[in-house]
Amino acid sequence: MDMQYLLWLQSIRMQAEPTIEIIMAALSDSAAFFVAVTCALCVLVDKKKFYRVLFCYSICVTVNAFVKITACVYRPWIREPRIVPAKNSLGAATGYSFPSGHTAAAASCSLGIIWQYRGKKILAALLSLYVLIVAFSRNFLGCHTPQDILFALAEAAFAVVAGSALAKHAEDKEGADKVILVAASAMFAALVAYVFVKPYPVDMDAAGQILVDPKVMQNDAMFDFSFALGFVHAWFLERRFIKFSTDNLNAKKRLLRLAVVLFFALAITFVVYPAAKCCFDKRLAKFIKGYLFSFAAVYLTPLVFTKIERALKW
Repeated sequence: MDMQYLLWLQSIRMQAEPTIEIIMAALSDSAAFFVAVTCALCVLVDKKKFYRVLFCYSICVTVNAFVKITACVYRPWIREPRIVPAKNSLGAATGYSFPSGHTAAAASCSLGIIWQYRGKKILAALLSLYVLIVAFSRNFLGCHTPQDILFALAEAAFAVVAGSALAKHAEDKEGADKVILVAASAMFAALVAYVFVKPYPVDMDAAGQILVDPKVMQNDAMFDFSFALGFVHAWFLERRFIKFSTDNLNAKKRLLRLAVVLFFALAITFVVYPAAKCCFDKRLAKFIKGYLFSFAAVYLTPLVFTKIERALKW
């Protein structure tokens, strides 16, 4: 039934204007940009609230990546040859199918923000609509089955509950941040080892070519695990040694902080990551990229702008 549903959506997509497919692909891929915006809002709007959101996101993508490489469910077009995914979506459909990473990212950040700003009905409605659009787009584009989407939504709901509780525990209990740091470091070391030592299915097509290369499938897990690990390390260091504030921010402080955020984001995307791909295995390059994205957003960015603000006596 799931494949019949995707084939039905595919018939609609192929009869629609090409612009519809382009728009749906753009909305689908906006999940990654939304995560980046969430990181920026930590230093631009409300540190406490958006740290909690990043806890939710980090838990969600960790669970998502673990389930993906454990279940090893092939993409719909591999399981059903009649399914033709949208060309515009193939670039971001890089890992196993179950569960949906795009949906998990969009839902965990959106639900986390809704929970932190509970009572803001218009915000909740807009973010809920956004999650539904991203989730539906993954089916519409032929990249995921309905069960991929539903499980990702369940992961996000769990992550919001667990992440909010974990962040509150760290805020309320002295020394809890050290426990979280050590436990997370040990857990992610085990998860990375799991990525490399677990068995993967290796199936061949009629021409004797591997249908899905396990090494390629490991890339997304390395990025997700390292992003979450980088966040925990950065959160601990910032909490202990920088302690910046988002209270009473004026326009010039926000502009400075945004400039620093953009500097690190662009440097990692266009300099560090391409260099890492040239020098290392792509899985390691992905690990470096994921780790630096969160570490730069939560620790390096505050480290730089606090020094500048003090030097300028702002």
